[in-house]
Amino acid sequence: MPLQEPVTTRHTASAEEREFVLKQIYNQVIERPLYEFERQQLAELEKGFIKGKIGIRHFLKSLAVSEIYLETFYEPSSNVKFIENAFKHFLGRSPHDETEIRACDRLLVERGVGAMVSALIDSEEYRKAFGCFTVPYWRKRRYESPNDYLENRVLGSEHAGDRGWGLPTLYWHELHLDCSGGTCRSTWTPSSRVRS
Repeated sequence: MPLQEPVTTRHTASAEEREFVLKQIYNQVIERPLYEFERQQLAELEKGFIKGKIGIRHFLKSLAVSEIYLETFYEPSSNVKFIENAFKHFLGRSPHDETEIRACDRLLVERGVGAMVSALIDSEEYRKAFGCFTVPYWRKRRYESPNDYLENRVLGSEHAGDRGWGLPTLYWHELHLDCSGGTCRSTWTPSSRVRS
């Protein structure tokens, strides 16, 4: 489950404070504490963060292209589901609509994971919401539509892989599916047909 409250650091934070922030980053981005062998893979990156040589944004960009993140979220997913998870991890929300998804998909296909995640982290939205010293977290905000509210509610309580790796929230509502538990089932009834 993503972080619900802001966790911040500062330039003068102690190693212990930075270690705490690091654990919160893993909870937000990897959605669980790391295993010891995974931490060993990220040892140099962690060392730079704990010593204050790199900040949260640089750490997030590097984590997004790490073997751990890619194996957990990119490799088992469709591009669209990966994009939905990236929004959850790095912007603290679900994608608003297909336009956002298409823009990210184009970037993902043409330039790769690093460029797509960097675009999220370098965005004006990220700067306004989290600045340089706050770990991304699931934000309370105004919703653009009832669907936007519903998608945020479901995605915010989802654990990695709960609803499968292929179909993102944005589409399973439109297709009248319930993908809870990793298996999609139809929720279509004659009353769910759109009347013209």
